[in-house]
Amino acid sequence: MEKVDKAVVLAAGEGTRLEPITNAVPKEMIRVGRKPTIHHIVNLLKEGGISDILVVVGRKKQAIMDYLGSGKRWGLDIYYRIQEEPKGTADAVSLAEEFVGSDPDEDFVVIYGDNYLTPYSTMEDIVDFHIGRKGIGTLVLNKVEDPTRFGIVNLGEDKTIEGMVEKPTLEEAHPYRYNKNEWLNIAGLMILNRRIFDYINKISPGKQGELWLTDAIERMRKKEDGSLYGYVFEGRRYDIGTFDSLAEADRLELQRNDE
Repeated sequence: MEKVDKAVVLAAGEGTRLEPITNAVPKEMIRVGRKPTIHHIVNLLKEGGISDILVVVGRKKQAIMDYLGSGKRWGLDIYYRIQEEPKGTADAVSLAEEFVGSDPDEDFVVIYGDNYLTPYSTMEDIVDFHIGRKGIGTLVLNKVEDPTRFGIVNLGEDKTIEGMVEKPTLEEAHPYRYNKNEWLNIAGLMILNRRIFDYINKISPGKQGELWLTDAIERMRKKEDGSLYGYVFEGRRYDIGTFDSLAEADRLELQRNDE
């Protein structure tokens, strides 16, 4: 595997934490700076050499499809699948199996549609990191002080992932502490081998009745000799799923444009 040129964008979430804004527009269409969040995601992926993107949307996400279209203005090919019911991130990724293809060596990017990351140039470094290690996947990680909102991991000295847990309690999160006051969050961005689809078919619904992608990744990590790596992202990353993080991302993007 010498390149990664496909990506799946998960954009089917309902965005309930951003109501009433998301009663009118999908959260992926909320502007960060002067452009919708989904625009920044496409720019990020293109910077990493991605040429084909599948966007998984929900029934009320026509605005995303209208905005992105075929991807022609970016010089990309953009496709769509509809997640009929909110069954979780693993279910959403499973809709990409045909798009990814049957080549056992095929790897692809997965990114959550409510992500804002800068600088875009980091995506090229992430892809190079992944290709260089020849593992079953690379999880992009960033440091957080509240582990209960995220999926967090235990990272070994050789950059391998030694364990992970999704949205733990503080007690559950304690063994995963990265340093005194920080944990490593799975930053809604990763590169996975297509074997992930086999493991999605083997997991059971989690705490909220949804199929968590992290459960499938953890099962794959244990079965595939642990060659799953973590890339610690040193740029700025915001999950724009809350008003506070949206405001911070917006300020950063406007400042970046004014420089």
